[in-house]
Amino acid sequence: MAAGDTKMFNDFVLKDRQGLYSTANDWQLVFLSDTYASVNTDLTNPTSGSFTVTSGGNVAASYSLNNESVTRASNVITFDADGIGTISKDPSNPADVRCALLINATVTNDAAQVWDMTSDGTTPLDLVNNDFTFNFGASGINTSTNTSA
Repeated sequence: MAAGDTKMFNDFVLKDRQGLYSTANDWQLVFLSDTYASVNTDLTNPTSGSFTVTSGGNVAASYSLNNESVTRASNVITFDADGIGTISKDPSNPADVRCALLINATVTNDAAQVWDMTSDGTTPLDLVNNDFTFNFGASGINTSTNTSA
């Protein structure tokens, strides 16, 4: 795996299509010490509590996202929000951040999507000696493409 790899939880897709989620919900980002490979996206009802959330120093327990939106351009539906910005280096920052997890804090901290934050799948970020900036990619948090038209 590599930094930026991402996978979506099956229950997130199910619950989203059942209409349980809204952009008005409190979408948050949390950091995990779990390796990307160990995150099972087929869990039933996964929440932030299904994983090892890590925080401390300048790393908050959670980051509420702002300006959530769902847009459509032709056959592509995009879910997006602002990134969380920069986490300043600090000797008190956790030394075990390996993944970022998107959760819906309004709906029981449901796990939605996870990103690998490592360069090799296991080596954590060095937030003690380096500042870190997290922004979602230009194509948004995730997209859905309808090819049946």
